[in-house]
Amino acid sequence: MDIKNLKLSRRHALKTVGAGIIAGAAGSTGCSSTPEKSKGPQPINGIMPWSNWSGNQVSYPTERARPRNLDALVKLLKETDGKIRAVGAGHSFSALVPTDETMLSMARFRGISHINHETKEVTAGAGTRLAALGDELWENDLGMINMPDINTQGLAGAIATSTHGTGQQFGSLSSFVTGLTLVTASGEVMKCSATENKDVFDAARCNIGSLGIITDLTLKVRDTYYLKERSEMLPIEEAFEKMEKLHLTKSRFEAYGLPHAKHMLLIEFEEVSKEESDANQSEAVSGDAYETFRTLADVIDMMPFMRDIVMNIAPRTVGIEERYGPWNKVFGNVRDMRFNEMEYTVPAEDGLACFREVLNTIKEKDIDIIFPIEYRYVDEDDIWLSQFYKRPGAAISVHNFHDKPYMTYFAEMEAIFDRYQGRPHWGKIHTKTAEEFAALYPQWEAFKAVRQRLDPNRRFINKHLDRIFPVSS
Repeated sequence: MDIKNLKLSRRHALKTVGAGIIAGAAGSTGCSSTPEKSKGPQPINGIMPWSNWSGNQVSYPTERARPRNLDALVKLLKETDGKIRAVGAGHSFSALVPTDETMLSMARFRGISHINHETKEVTAGAGTRLAALGDELWENDLGMINMPDINTQGLAGAIATSTHGTGQQFGSLSSFVTGLTLVTASGEVMKCSATENKDVFDAARCNIGSLGIITDLTLKVRDTYYLKERSEMLPIEEAFEKMEKLHLTKSRFEAYGLPHAKHMLLIEFEEVSKEESDANQSEAVSGDAYETFRTLADVIDMMPFMRDIVMNIAPRTVGIEERYGPWNKVFGNVRDMRFNEMEYTVPAEDGLACFREVLNTIKEKDIDIIFPIEYRYVDEDDIWLSQFYKRPGAAISVHNFHDKPYMTYFAEMEAIFDRYQGRPHWGKIHTKTAEEFAALYPQWEAFKAVRQRLDPNRRFINKHLDRIFPVSS
């Protein structure tokens, strides 16, 4: 394989695994099936439904608002008194957005409004999609310090849930915020930073939409750069040994554990010069990962006795693969597989032990799952409700296809994460309550005090947040 002449998507190796398994299985059966497309939620009494990306959250808002500017937003908040939930790209799997009252979109608050090249800071609208932000920064010879691999989220939603990329030297997106504008339930406009309304700033950088409406955010950025991405499939014990070393030496890497398999995929990132990146450009590899893995799932559904065999055949055929390019193109990936997800962050020093227990439990309990488990490191921060508050973390994500059962599987995984004092990603599925969060977050009461002060009538609290912030007795 001439790896210099390939430009591969980050998950090409995983897609290759799926394709290899399907090829082997199809040779035995001569057929495969594709599931029928779901029609999705339908209108009720003339009210159009809202659903998130995966389809696991649905609601019927009686009002939909899309204010055109700050004045219109302030007027809306001052002249109404019902419940309001802000909506972005719908990439949260937990029930942060659903409401049967007013759903508010910040889609008109988009784009970069100010660049300070001297301090390397940019101000962007809350509704700016991460992909668009990346493109605008690139055009101005700037780059995000780090970025998640899904780039279709809205900026405010990503900040509200401490969404993150990978790299033990890099914090979540929330940690790059140096200032923000928040409009409270009463219509008050607050400028927040480390020197202005600091308690609100400490709360608002990870706020799960419970404080008010953020209209813009100022982020620390850097000069633009290029990346090399290297993917390698390794025997599982060799992979764990290498991960121990990478944790100490590599600024960015991630891993994908394959259920019921004896191999693991490691992906490393390093910065390279423009010249090296340009010299290694080539045509992208096409392919539909969703169809590949769904067909694999269907084959295993038909022949469950073949699961462990086929899951250990294809990984051995995957070679080392490399990709080069601008930072925003290497970080960002098309997600053509819809799924539901749970993610917990455990202390970094316990990460590999927890990851190993996850993989062993899937095998020992014969959990019927083939979706890879993602493993990443993230640096600590000082944001009150961040999963990484005062604690470097190892983030472990488990998934299943959007139309497959997931709660029994996730419950098994959540029990493991609990043993390691895991903190759930706010935008992903969890069953935690206020009492449990109070034990996990040292600044829990401080956050609640700010929340109550800014929103005493609980206008930004939906049913999901009622469990997280119950009415005080």
